[in-house]
Amino acid sequence: MQLAVYVDDSKQDAFPDKSKYYFDKVVCDNNSTWEFDYEKWELTLTTNKEDKCNIYFTKNYRDKSGANAPELYQGLIPIYFNEANEMLIADVEKEWYDYDKHNWGNAVLIDNEDEQIRNKFYKEDGTLKANEKITEEDILQMYVWIPRYKYELFNAVAGETAEEQMINIKFEKEETSTGTVTCKTNTLGQETCENAKNGNWYTHPAFTFGETELEGFWVGKFEPSDPKDPNGRLSNQIKEITILPDKTSMVLKQVKTMFDAEQKLTEEGNKYNLKNSEVDTHMAKNSEWGAIAYLTSSKYGIYTNYGTGCVIDGMNKDNCEVWINNTAQGTGYSGKNTYGGTHTGCVGASVSALVQWNTADDGSEAKCDADKVWNTGGVKASTTGNMYGIYDMAGGTHEYVMGVTENKDGTEPNYASSGFSKTTMPDSKYYDLYEFSESNITHERGHFGDATRETLKTLDDTLGGWNSDYSYFPRESSSEARPWFVRSGIYDGHHFSGIFAYSYWDDGTATRYTSFRSVLSAA
Repeated sequence: MQLAVYVDDSKQDAFPDKSKYYFDKVVCDNNSTWEFDYEKWELTLTTNKEDKCNIYFTKNYRDKSGANAPELYQGLIPIYFNEANEMLIADVEKEWYDYDKHNWGNAVLIDNEDEQIRNKFYKEDGTLKANEKITEEDILQMYVWIPRYKYELFNAVAGETAEEQMINIKFEKEETSTGTVTCKTNTLGQETCENAKNGNWYTHPAFTFGETELEGFWVGKFEPSDPKDPNGRLSNQIKEITILPDKTSMVLKQVKTMFDAEQKLTEEGNKYNLKNSEVDTHMAKNSEWGAIAYLTSSKYGIYTNYGTGCVIDGMNKDNCEVWINNTAQGTGYSGKNTYGGTHTGCVGASVSALVQWNTADDGSEAKCDADKVWNTGGVKASTTGNMYGIYDMAGGTHEYVMGVTENKDGTEPNYASSGFSKTTMPDSKYYDLYEFSESNITHERGHFGDATRETLKTLDDTLGGWNSDYSYFPRESSSEARPWFVRSGIYDGHHFSGIFAYSYWDDGTATRYTSFRSVLSAA
């Protein structure tokens, strides 16, 4: 429900009762600007008296951070967590997220074809059963909302470095870009920017999806799993996608197989009740990974509000880092033949714990320890240090993202063994394109916002990322073609694979240690 109040300037007496309504937005005939003070319940309009404006209020909850409210596309059900770490269906007229408190918006998808499940969530009149407890068994996929924002440039010059730090972020209103930095990427994958210098603000590029400006996007809370392939080992096949904790993340899929499976989530008659005219389901891009990483490294993520400390485990501001998910089903390095993904939502015994082979000698799976699952000690592996964040982004399984270099001739993306071809490569809005190089340390090819060259602590190094994360840039040499980006993961029993890690391990082919991440955005 929205309530519109017309004013020709900032008349406060036109406002409704703040105990019954939340401020929503202002729409003016001309390009007026506005700021709203939630504490004083005051609006400041920068306009002239001839400009006509409507002030909108809503009964739906709005937090005071300025973040765009999570967009609840048809099929998405809002949830929140109580003090007992239980999941409940949200009443959207009451507090169910708060970015100032590090509580990011959460929502789930269910099997609407199952009447028994549907009746757990909906009343007979089709409205949600607010505050009803639900369990992991009731849902199919879990998502977290990343609101539109701009960030302050902190390492604007290619070839320079930056220490780990809190990234300054300001949320933007609706689909409006307020950053003063503008960037473009040409057909060779080269990025050029105007007004790019430290201290200037850049609207994060992940919120531009082709010709559509986004209020935000939803990202999978965990790495994906397949209930019809519980060990995650079907070669290049995806039967079904679930996004849940304490499951085995799926591996052994080409990039195209992963991308196509995501696109099919909105097919006609889908069980999630999603409308393809309203929502686009796709595999995460490199820039979308960067948007999550930067929000994580802000006062809305793992840093305290003023950057003086870290939400996770009371660490100081010089030690803010998402803890690693170090579980694995075993690889050749452990002397076992049971290859596969990690257990989603788990956490290691320390911020950079070495890999723990999570497969028994008989090949059966081990599970997360009770004190290390996502809703207990596992919150240290969350991007917010609590249950409201995103998991498996430090450690976990390596994740392919839609980020690829041009081929040597500069004529098209280097498809390599991804399964894509010139005729099947998707629209350019679905991937980030980068310049060709034969070197894996030509980091200046990185783009603003993608958490590559901006988050380098050391130059000319493959462990130069923040927190000593991997910084292998995709390349093509005479001996190998590795043009596709992989983010995070565990490799060879070592850490080095936090939220800022990127590498070129694979050429887009199906591998035993690479998964992906799901994204929902406005179509």
